[in-house]
Amino acid sequence: MTKVIEKNDIRGRRRQAILTAAAEEFWQSGFEHARMDAIAARAGIGKSTIYEYFSSKTALLSAVGEQMAGRAAEEIGRILNSDQPFRSKMVSYMRFLTSLLAQMGQKLLGLFQENQSMALLDKMAQHYVAEEYTALVSAVVRAQEAGELRADLDPAVAATLLASIPAPMFKSHDVPVEEVVDLLLKGMGA
Repeated sequence: MTKVIEKNDIRGRRRQAILTAAAEEFWQSGFEHARMDAIAARAGIGKSTIYEYFSSKTALLSAVGEQMAGRAAEEIGRILNSDQPFRSKMVSYMRFLTSLLAQMGQKLLGLFQENQSMALLDKMAQHYVAEEYTALVSAVVRAQEAGELRADLDPAVAATLLASIPAPMFKSHDVPVEEVVDLLLKGMGA
C-alpha cells in the first residue's frame, strides 16, 4: 500500500513539474513556438515522459489553463463565500482579480495572438467565467438577504456590473479599489 502511495506522490510531483515547465515555456515562447523538448528540459525529465502524462502539446496547454483557472476559481469562491461583510468581499475580490489580471495579462496576450491556443483558452475561460458569475450572483443574493444591498436589485445585473469592474486600470490610474467598491455599493443601497 505504501509503494502505491509513493508512486502516486511521485507521479503527482512529476505532473506538476511538467505543468510548471510548460507554463513557463508557453509564456516565453508562445504556444506555436513552444517545444516539448524545452518543456522536458525545464522539468528535468525526458521528452517521452511528458507523453506519459499528456497526449499532445494542446492537451498540455489545456491542463495548464485548467490548473490556473481552477486555482483562481478556488480563491474567488473562498472570497465570495467568506463570512465577511459584502463590502469586504468585494474589495478582496477586486484586488484578487486586478492582481491576477496584471500578472497574467501580458502572458495571455501572447497566447491569444495565436489562433490554435486562442480557441482552446477561450473555451476554458467561458466555463470558469460562468462559475465566477454564478458565485457573484449568489454573493449578491446573500448580501440582499443580510440587508447589505437593496432588495429590489436584480442580482444578475449587480453581478454583471461587479464582474466587469476588476481591471489593471486601478493600478495604472492610482484609483483605490475601496473607493470604487464604495461608489458601487452606494448605488446598490449598501
